[in-house]
Amino acid sequence: MITQQITAVALKLIAIWLVLQMFLNIPSLVMLFTNLEQYQQKAIPAVIYFWMITCFLVIGLVAAYLVFKTAASVLTTAKTETTLALGEDSQKVLFQFAGIYFVVRSLAQLPASLAFIPVTPALDMASILGLTGIVVQLIAGLWLVIYPGFWLRLCQKLRHTSQH
Repeated sequence: MITQQITAVALKLIAIWLVLQMFLNIPSLVMLFTNLEQYQQKAIPAVIYFWMITCFLVIGLVAAYLVFKTAASVLTTAKTETTLALGEDSQKVLFQFAGIYFVVRSLAQLPASLAFIPVTPALDMASILGLTGIVVQLIAGLWLVIYPGFWLRLCQKLRHTSQH
């Protein structure tokens, strides 16, 4: 398999994983609204539930569709030669995918980690460290997405250092 084919397979797996995660996280979205209702002590109309879940599904399906179409595009541009080494562009894309994963994961955890702020005026160490970890994960993910060349050069230096 050439690198474009491997990339296409990985993209298709990511699209499938994204769809599965989207459907698995719908109950979490409902629980978030339920907790919000309890916190505000006001009922949220059923229409808002419907539209939020619909928007969540539409955005997730569109994202999965775009990733799947990207995989198809990668396959159509694949060369017939059998090159086993990943090119710099492929490595940068992999770093950016890792960064996107970290950004999405940290953004998903951020609201829950900020929940202690309106409840208690005193801060405990576990809440501060949890929030700090999520913020570091967000910054690292953004750094991977925005500057993949930095990480590529770092890995190349590490590889050359370990070979000498």
